[in-house]
Amino acid sequence: MTTRTLRFTVAVILASMLGSCTNIKDDTKRTKTEGALGGSILGALAGAGIGALTGRGAGAILTGAAIGAAAGGVGGYAYGNHVAKKKAAYKSTEQWLDACIASARDTNRQARSYNNSLSAQITKLRSEIASAKSSGNTRLLQQKKSEIIRLQNQSTKELKKVDEEIKLQENVLGQAPSSGLKQEVISLRSTRGTMSSNYDRLASLNREIDV
Repeated sequence: MTTRTLRFTVAVILASMLGSCTNIKDDTKRTKTEGALGGSILGALAGAGIGALTGRGAGAILTGAAIGAAAGGVGGYAYGNHVAKKKAAYKSTEQWLDACIASARDTNRQARSYNNSLSAQITKLRSEIASAKSSGNTRLLQQKKSEIIRLQNQSTKELKKVDEEIKLQENVLGQAPSSGLKQEVISLRSTRGTMSSNYDRLASLNREIDV
């Protein structure tokens, strides 16, 4: 059996399980279950891919899929549970979606503000590093390297916040499609891309300092 066939089989089986969620009448329970099964699908596919990379045949692929499904199911359930609790706090799906849109928009606003500030800091750092190199100021270069590392660590945390918001709102979209929320998620992904580019700029600056 080929890797592609095995991964396709895993996807079909788990997708059929996800489809069975429509028979669950309780909205909260259905949200949690869909989250768990959605995570299982992604985990199984990732696990199958890792198993394939080992080159140990179908057994390794299926084992990887099983492990990935279990891990993904736990993570998916946690997000499904979080979504269910959030949803239960509102009187209607419309109010819930409005709150989700506001949350995504606020996260995007904060991320953009941080990213703009980071861009300015990177530009300043580049100028200071060039000046320090020109004058042979090793001590200043060491200081700038430490500053870059601090900004990299901070950027990693900010990226994680955005990733968590995107994952949460995509889970919401799986429960209640909304064009408004979808647009906010698209915008958030765009901001995330810019943040990632700035992180790469920091990494490049870090490599330029050899002290």
